[in-house]
Amino acid sequence: MRDRWEPGQLVVSTAGRDRGRFYLVLEKAPDNRVCVADGEMRRVANPKRKNEKHLMPCLEVNAAINQKIRAGHRVTDQEIRAALKGIAGNQTGFSAAGDCPELLLTD
Repeated sequence: MRDRWEPGQLVVSTAGRDRGRFYLVLEKAPDNRVCVADGEMRRVANPKRKNEKHLMPCLEVNAAINQKIRAGHRVTDQEIRAALKGIAGNQTGFSAAGDCPELLLTD
């Protein structure tokens, strides 16, 4: 069984000022928290620690970033931005937003 929070996994914030913002998971932190970054407002050097209840996990995991984190190598903000940019164009290993159908809803 796959862990719910994989490094490199695409997630979207469902609560807080950053609601609707895409992130990639960097690691599972203690206290039901997940460290996430988007490479812009939340950089790898200072990731956002979000309560896992306030994140919606998507099925897709960016394989390159996942392997890099698991190997103990450093991931750059540029790599995270490129991976997130590929969400719309399906260019970096993510499938279309169909894995997160709730993203298509607007308030």
